[in-house]
Amino acid sequence: MAKDAFTFKLVGFAELVKALEQLPTESMKKSVVRRALTKAAEPIRDAAKQNAQALPFESQKIADSIKIGQLKKSQRPRGPRDRTTVTRYIGPSHPLGHLFEFGTGRRYTKSGAYRGYIPAMPFLRTAWDANKTVAMNRLKEELWKSIQRSARLLVKKAEKGTLTAKQKAGLMRMR
Repeated sequence: MAKDAFTFKLVGFAELVKALEQLPTESMKKSVVRRALTKAAEPIRDAAKQNAQALPFESQKIADSIKIGQLKKSQRPRGPRDRTTVTRYIGPSHPLGHLFEFGTGRRYTKSGAYRGYIPAMPFLRTAWDANKTVAMNRLKEELWKSIQRSARLLVKKAEKGTLTAKQKAGLMRMR
């Protein structure tokens, strides 16, 4: 897992989990969760962008670089991959973003010249703290919407006769 990643155990989502399990393929389940996580992360991203605009240096560039996405392969944990895990990342791609978020100690060049320090000015953590309840409520809402969307898609595909073999097998297992 990424260094400062957060892991959640969702409480009160039992009906959602049951509905999600009704989807016939793992790829459909993952796409439903991925879509919902992305939508739920938007308030946090927007607040982080607003907070980053108050930074003293490169503020607009850092704010513009804050995105919702997937971790790069180099950022993922090593070892066997859990193919059932879905992750979303919210953060800046700007090379100085982490320095402002976490701060630095005193910095010196190789020749010993003092280059100062950057105090921590968290813009992402404060966005998370202020919006986590909104994000969790939105996640629940978006999961339902996404599950319903996938169910409608399955019905249309079944009517047209264009279900894939994996979808047919998954639906047969549920009988």
